Amino acid sequence: MNYQQYMKTYFTPLMGIIFFSLILIGCGDSDNSLDEKTFEEQAISAEEKIKLALAPEYLGKLGISAENQAYLSEVYSSRNYKPFWINDSMLTDLGEKLKTTFEKPEQLGVPAKRHAYPKSKNFVQDEIANTLVFAQVVNDLKKGVLNYETKKKNPVTTVSATKLSSLIEFDASSDVRPQFLKFSVQDSNYAVLGKGLINWMDKYPMDEKTFKVRSIKIDTAETIKLATQSLISKGYLTVDNDTAAMFLALKEFQVQNGLKPDGVIGKYTSIALNESSAHRRDRIILAMDKMRSKAPYPEKYIRINIPEYKLRFYINDSLKSDHNIVVGRNENETPELTSKLNRIIVYPYWNVPYSISSKEILPAAKMNPNYFERHNYKIYKNGDTIDPLTVDWKSIRQTAFPYKVVQDPGRSNSLGIIKFNFPNSHSVYFHDTPSKSLFSTDVRAYSHGCMRTQNPVDLASRILERDVVGRRENDVMIPDSLDSIMARGENYTIKLIDPIPVYVEYVSVARVGEQMITHIDIYGRDEEYLKILTE
Repeated sequence: MNYQQYMKTYFTPLMGIIFFSLILIGCGDSDNSLDEKTFEEQAISAEEKIKLALAPEYLGKLGISAENQAYLSEVYSSRNYKPFWINDSMLTDLGEKLKTTFEKPEQLGVPAKRHAYPKSKNFVQDEIANTLVFAQVVNDLKKGVLNYETKKKNPVTTVSATKLSSLIEFDASSDVRPQFLKFSVQDSNYAVLGKGLINWMDKYPMDEKTFKVRSIKIDTAETIKLATQSLISKGYLTVDNDTAAMFLALKEFQVQNGLKPDGVIGKYTSIALNESSAHRRDRIILAMDKMRSKAPYPEKYIRINIPEYKLRFYINDSLKSDHNIVVGRNENETPELTSKLNRIIVYPYWNVPYSISSKEILPAAKMNPNYFERHNYKIYKNGDTIDPLTVDWKSIRQTAFPYKVVQDPGRSNSLGIIKFNFPNSHSVYFHDTPSKSLFSTDVRAYSHGCMRTQNPVDLASRILERDVVGRRENDVMIPDSLDSIMARGENYTIKLIDPIPVYVEYVSVARVGEQMITHIDIYGRDEEYLKILTE
């Protein structure tokens, strides 16, 4: 049989069989392709889809760690794989809102880089991603992001798997973002900051642009030009050729930064204008994190917030007394501390710190030895009173000042007529002052470290009104007799029966009424924490 006969007899029929078989195989492939749709596309229940999605290989491709895989498995198995955010074919409205929210977690008071939303490609993956990020974000809102003692971030962890389902209660018909406030500090101040952050981020652009605005005293034209650019960048102004609009926008900006709305570009207004919107946003987030990282305040307490220049007395989260204060200047920073107010001293003596007596009083004494008598100072050495007129002041060096200086009680005393004592290692306290004018300024950092307090007698009265319980009959009747004690004009110490916790804190964003105000970071203390928070 030759080659042509072989091909005709055997090969041609064989090719027909192969061709037909390929058609059948092709048809088979077509039928199988219907069965080989990804499980997300198949007509099976959402529960079945979740069960399949929890496979380690599947979650691993989403970049979810083994620890979080186990967590998700526990969450869903405990609810028979019922989803939170999807139905059989798509994300629910609530699921869509959460996904959008988690893509910018800063809106909730959580740093942008803290939680990476898994790169989901379909609604089932969105369900998994929403659940995991929700559990992590809520845990941060409950416990805080930073550890302020170790100055490190807390590890990213989740809320208890057994409690997760009970936490998911949202009104899907409204904005979900403010609803996250229920997971954090139940404090009216925190709530104002949380809502204020959302409103502020919705209203203004969040950019990283900074400026070099200087005080208007240095270069008026250039300062106004740069201030205008800054206000436009921050979203407070839309045009650059309307001077009247510029100054109106500047006043609004000053109010939101805790500055006097005078339209003047002074030292602190220029500092605020130079800050980027993104940096200001991060300071708001830091302030919220400081609040949630603290233990709850007790029923009755005094809170002093340094950058806000405020002292407030609270009972049951109700404000009982509100006072402007003056804090330490930059070279004499007021420290942060926790203590208990245990004494109120009427007409106090002032034991002048060595740093003040050697650096400030000594130079004045060298100019005029009568300085001591004029300011009601007495000087002591080894417990003995020394006549200042017998001292050769010009021979005394600042580094070897040998005297203790004490100012007698009186209205001209640097502590004023009342002082509030609480034990602390920094030897600071809050007190009255004969210099009242500084209370009307917006940035009040002028003291040597202690806190001068406006209307301190009113504060003492409110404190003593609530300290009468438990006093013995032979004790001084307080507060009815406070006026009579003060009328004597003599030094007198009132011991509190119920010492009041005092918190001296540093939070540069605060609440004024129902408005969020971002204050100047006067000591620059935020920067250290912001570097950790945003890395």
